[in-house]
Amino acid sequence: VDRPYPVIIFHEGLGALQMEGLRLLYPNLAFHRLDESFLKAPYVNIAEVPKIIGGHASVGYRHMCRFFSGSMFNYPLLAGYEWFWRLDSDSFILGRIEKDPFVTMRDGKHVYGYMGVGREDEYLTTGLWPATKDYMAERGMTKPPKLLTKYLSDGSDGGVEGEWDRSYYYTNFEMGHLPFFRGEKYQAYFRHLERLGGFYHYRWGDAPIRLLGVAMHAKQQQVHRFADIPYSHKVFVILPKKMREEATLGD
Repeated sequence: VDRPYPVIIFHEGLGALQMEGLRLLYPNLAFHRLDESFLKAPYVNIAEVPKIIGGHASVGYRHMCRFFSGSMFNYPLLAGYEWFWRLDSDSFILGRIEKDPFVTMRDGKHVYGYMGVGREDEYLTTGLWPATKDYMAERGMTKPPKLLTKYLSDGSDGGVEGEWDRSYYYTNFEMGHLPFFRGEKYQAYFRHLERLGGFYHYRWGDAPIRLLGVAMHAKQQQVHRFADIPYSHKVFVILPKKMREEATLGD
């Protein structure tokens, strides 16, 4: 992809030398220090929540989970944008992207794009599925939407039949149509979860919330899985067929 799309790096305190070094790699960068008002926790007394969950999730980490789950989409800096492509600081594009993914999203009329699906640890989902079922009941969803049924257990995996199987989208690479995520349906789900305080008491993550929020409010044809972009994030690696064949020939 040769289009010079703007890249915004949200941060909480990068130094001048760090920003200068990144601009040497990609000049079309904008750095933005997050407004602290978007990192505050409504409905929760921070003094009453665990300082660390699971050995890694500080209160700051949980601020991040909440931000990416819902408040990010209404962040003022993004007001002029229609689409977003999120990458984490430890995400790597491993080769040339042959087709513009924004064009893929637009032409396919997709509202969400992802690369992979994982399974969340049970202790990090305490109360999330009951809260989601309560939300569906309040919205008059008498049965799970069709896309969501893909992620409900059939009992063969040891789970309870008809219950969410704790699947999540890998949000370290995700693309989306901002009007969908700013819309009343997705934001109503986010507000419902936020009032319950689960981001801070249990470390509800943005990845499972993204899957549940999308699967309840989007149709299957509106969700696209990217399989042609060479990408890695920690142990998760995607190599398109052409790259795998070239690597094999190289051996």
